[in-house]
Amino acid sequence: MNEEQKNILVIDDSASIRSFIRMILEESNYKVYEACNGEEGIDVFKKSGNIDLIITDIYMPKKTGIEVIMELEKEYKDTKIIVLSDGGKYNFSNESGICEAFGATYFIKKDLIKERLVELVNEIFS
Repeated sequence: MNEEQKNILVIDDSASIRSFIRMILEESNYKVYEACNGEEGIDVFKKSGNIDLIITDIYMPKKTGIEVIMELEKEYKDTKIIVLSDGGKYNFSNESGICEAFGATYFIKKDLIKERLVELVNEIFS
C-alpha cells in the first residue's frame, strides 16, 4: 500500500458489522470512520472532507444505501462506493445493477466481507 493512509467511511446499521469491517480495514492500515445509518453517513462524509471510499449497507433506517449514493452522486461524482447487503428478505438479482446504475463502484454480499473486502478495497486504491 502506498504511504498515504486512505480514509474509509463505513455506513451500516449493525454495530457488529461496522466493528468487524473496522478491524479488518485497520489491520490493512486504513483509517476508518463509522456511521449507523445513511443520514449520519452523509453528515460524517461532508464534515470530514477527506473520505476516499464509502462502504455502505443497502438496507438501513433513515436513508438507505441507494439514497446515500443518489445524494452524494449529485455533488461528489468521483466518490468511490462499495455497497454491502445480506439480502434480508430481498432478492439479490437486481441489487447489483441498481446500485451501479446509481453510481456505486462495487457491490458485495456481506457473507463475502471476510474473504473479499480488503482485496477489493486494495484493488480500488491501486
